[in-house]
Amino acid sequence: MLFLNFKKSVVFFSTCLAFISSYAGRPMVVDDASLVPAHSCQLDSWMQNNPKDKEYWVIPSCNIGGNFEFGVGMGRHFSDEAGNATYTTVQGKTLIKPLETNNWGIGVSFATQINNNHTSEKDWTVNIPLSISMLDDHFLVHTNVGWLREHTTHREQTTWGVGTETFITKPLRLTAEIYGNDRSDSFYQTGIKYMLYKENVQFNASYGNRLNQTKDDSFFSVGLVLVTNPFF
Repeated sequence: MLFLNFKKSVVFFSTCLAFISSYAGRPMVVDDASLVPAHSCQLDSWMQNNPKDKEYWVIPSCNIGGNFEFGVGMGRHFSDEAGNATYTTVQGKTLIKPLETNNWGIGVSFATQINNNHTSEKDWTVNIPLSISMLDDHFLVHTNVGWLREHTTHREQTTWGVGTETFITKPLRLTAEIYGNDRSDSFYQTGIKYMLYKENVQFNASYGNRLNQTKDDSFFSVGLVLVTNPFF
């Protein structure tokens, strides 16, 4: 039973891994067609509380050369049933067509997640985010389609996601999304983004659960994003 619980947790983390990236992403799991500002860096950190465990993540990343974002981060998973584990994630992203106001944009990203206790255990993902801007950026739609190679189950999966961002006031946006893959249940998540200081400091929070709620898989997260001004 402990192994099954751990396996389900890994499947959930791997599904989320397929979408992890970019400043505009948090608290969303669905990625968007944008990058950290050119020649800038960000520090993305958050805590997620799940029914039987907790996660803590820190992912610094930088925009190298103006159209390539690269990040290396770490996460710590605490579980009374499955034990504790530390993960390293490496991710990169570039844009094929940058997102413009009242227009659309598309990009491609890759990521790998490594269990530091068993470095041979790596999950690999490739994701294509497509974003559409409406109403002068007051409403954004993001769609994702991707591929996931999961070490634990030795299976390949098709991943997908659809999300929206709605402008409420200058510092506040509301987010809503659904995401999943072709082999397991889908999830939904709603949240807020609140800019605490200009475009440099963002607070975010979210709540989510499975769409098919046969059991409690709800989760809650809070995070902070710090973005530097261009400096290289």
